[in-house]
Formats: sequence, structure tokens, C-alpha cells
Amino acid sequence: MVVKIGKIAIGLRLFISLIAIAITYGYIGIELYQVIRLNDYAIAAYMILLAILGIVAIPQSLGGLLAAIAAIVTVYFKSNLNYSLITACVCLGLYFANFNDLRYEAQTDKKLSIWEIIATMITIAITIQGTILISSKPITWLISAAIGAIAAAITLVGKQLLDTDLPSPTIWKIFAIVTGGSMAIGFVIRWIFPVTRVITY
Repeated sequence: MVVKIGKIAIGLRLFISLIAIAITYGYIGIELYQVIRLNDYAIAAYMILLAILGIVAIPQSLGGLLAAIAAIVTVYFKSNLNYSLITACVCLGLYFANFNDLRYEAQTDKKLSIWEIIATMITIAITIQGTILISSKPITWLISAAIGAIAAAITLVGKQLLDTDLPSPTIWKIFAIVTGGSMAIGFVIRWIFPVTRVITY
């Protein structure tokens, strides 16, 4: 099944991955409003910088599996083993359900460049950030499953985007519109419906 966005047609699985990542950026936008409202501009600058770097790094398809593990571990420390297992099962299930559709070629002898190492660290950092924000509410099986879906999406979306055979500028444009737009929507939602809440890291 194909979903059309303007003149660009993308697969349903890629579309679902983009939606999952959009949710993460929406939560970042919500929290961004909170920290700006509290005049914590240093954290706000960090969040904006991390979000922008994530837009560049995540489509590189680097560090996705490590990011997924980081999400599972974060859920464990924020809740308990049962919820982290739900996150792990959903993440692994979605990953293996989509993996066979990807044109993946293992390159075991390839050494990562400095940029690739940085991109990996950014991908992990933004995954942890999103997991913390989403799990700021009392964790339920549904929230832990949603985090698992997001972790799987971050793991897969880079290869899914590359497999569209779209030029790199178009890929980054699509990803920037999805993530940046979602972050802006989250910010506006919290501006319209403000709440007093502090995230516990």
C-alpha cells in the first residue's frame, strides 16, 4: 500500500515509522514550551539543537539498534522490568516484521567516520530524550508499547527512506517537514493548553 504526500508516494510502513517519530518530536515540542515558560533557556537551546541534529542524523540509519536498547533500558529505570519487556517485544516484533523488506547489506569491515559516530550518539540521545518525555506520565502497557514502536521506527526509518530511492535532499526535506512540523504542533498545543509539570530525569 502506498501513501501519497503531495507528489511523493511512500510505502505504508515508512509512513507509520514517520508518524511514530512525529509523535516523539511532538512531545519534544510540548516540553520545549514548558522549559521556555520556566525561563530555562539553556535546556531549551539544548533541546532545539538536539532536535535539529536528530533531523540530520536519524535518516543516516546509524545507531538505531543501540538507540532501541537505550529506550528499553530507560523504560526499565523509569518503571519496571515488565514494562521494559513490553517495549522490547514490540520493538523487536516491528523490527523483524519490517527487516526483510529492507535492502540491507551488512558491512562488517567498515569503519565509522567521526560524523557517523556523532550521528549514532545523536540518534541514541534523542531516543532517550523522547522516551523520558513520553514516560513522564505513569507508564502503562500502552505507553510502553508506544515507546517500543517509536524505538523500532527510529531503527528502521533511515533504511526505509534510503530504499525509496529518493535523492538525499528530498529525504531530508520530508523528514524535516514531518519532525519540525510535529515539534511546532506540540509547542502550540502546550501554549494553548498550558499545564504546570516538571519532567523527572
